[in-house]
Parts: sequence; C-alpha cells; structure tokens
Amino acid sequence: MIRYLILVVFLVCCSTEVFAIHPYKDYVAVPSQAGMTYDSLNLHAKDNVRLTGWYCKPAVDTLHLLIVLAGGDAGNMSYDVPLAQFIVQNFQVPVLLFDYRGFGTSDAFAYDSNAIGHPEYLTDFDAAVSYAKSKYAAKKIVIYGRSMGASLALVEASMTSEIIGVIAESPYARQDSLAARFEAENPSRVVKPIVSDKLEPWKHIRDFRAKNLLILHGASEKYIFSGELQELLQAAPVSNKKFIDFPGCDHLELPFKAPQQLGDAMASFLTQCE
Repeated sequence: MIRYLILVVFLVCCSTEVFAIHPYKDYVAVPSQAGMTYDSLNLHAKDNVRLTGWYCKPAVDTLHLLIVLAGGDAGNMSYDVPLAQFIVQNFQVPVLLFDYRGFGTSDAFAYDSNAIGHPEYLTDFDAAVSYAKSKYAAKKIVIYGRSMGASLALVEASMTSEIIGVIAESPYARQDSLAARFEAENPSRVVKPIVSDKLEPWKHIRDFRAKNLLILHGASEKYIFSGELQELLQAAPVSNKKFIDFPGCDHLELPFKAPQQLGDAMASFLTQCE
C-alpha cells in the first residue's frame, strides 16, 4: 500500500477556519521550501486585475493532468503549499496555486471582512483556469477547491465545459445557511452573505459540466453539514461522483489528520480523470 506523506507540522500551523474574508499579505513559505520546483506567475483577470500564482512542477511530469488549487477565505496561497507538495510528490501532477485579489501579492482589493465571499473571486478563479487551459493545452484540468474555494470550484465547473474533474473540500452549499449556523454558535460575530449567484453553488449545481466530482467533508465540522453536501452531490448531473466523510476531522483538517484516506481517495479520482 502506498503511504502518503505531508508536511504535518507546517500545515497544522497554517490551517484556518474563518468563514469571513481575512487575507494575509505575507507568505509563510514558498514551494521550494517544500522541495518543489516552481515558476512564479502573473495572471490577469478579465477586469485587468493582476494576480500572483505559483506553478509547482513534479520531478517527472508524465500524466495528462494539471490541478488548479484554490484556497479559502483566509491566509493566502502559501497556506496551501503543504497540500500542493502532497499532490506533486505523491501523484507527480503539477499544481497551479494562485491568490485572489487582495491576498498575498495580488493587486489590492477593497473587501468586506464580514463577507463570506465576493463575486470577483470567481473572476480570479476563472483567470487561473483560463491560464492553465491556454498555457498547458495538452493537460486535462482538475480543480481542487478548499472551503470558499470549493464552493467557487463547483460554480466554475458549472460555467465551463473544459474541466475534467472537481475536488471540493468542505464547500458551503448556500451562503445563508452557513451564516445562520455560524452566527448561532458565535453571537458576537457577523457573517454577511453577498447577493450574487456567483457565490451560490446550489443555484448552479444542476448545470455542473465536469465529468468527475469528489466532495470531501470532515465529520466533525460544526458549520458545514454532510447532509447538505450529499444533496449537492445528488443534484450534480454526472455519473462519476462521490462523497467522503472523514472521521475525526474538522474544517480543512483532512490533509494532515487523514493523509492516507485523502491520498487513497485522490489516487482513485485522478486515475478516473486521466
């Protein structure tokens, strides 16, 4: 059996659970510190906003896949370097990381720190996917989204037919239900849904166009419910789809608390996408 390894200590320090926008400018690491060769990129969104990206390369690039990895609503792309390393080194698949506007060294953006998301982040996600499709035309594109990025991934894959697969780690299905649950547990916090269909996976899931869908969820999560995600899965018009609950894992804890289960799930999924 293959044993999957990840930079556990670093990832524990960098995991976040916010459910409201909290970007960081400073990078906690670069891919080379995780043993990866990479290219630094400048991506350009349709509204001319410049985004920063890192293209992380495997030692031997033999598969026909490329993963665009989209993070959540806090931190920046450096917080997902351990997950990129996990993918690159275990599966020999290149990973494109990118920062939304206002995150890391991407162009500044006036965000609402109480908001669950902004529709402009979907524009940024689309810029990363478009870059991957144009620059690496021979590759099949898989998008892996985490938290807010997972919700955006489901919407993105409902708007373009050029994505072969989606891995959605702990997406919200509806902004209003997430806000209600979070505020019930945290009465001193305000979490504000933004009125935009671009931020609502449930409104798009019946138009899902990718051929493969994997939804991942931590069984110990307090605000993202497995039943709601299974409803999302069932509504997606695709035959190859799967939902996996990870026992003992809270939000965004899957890679470092259950690397073996995650690795097994990804190995099967990427084989189907290939």
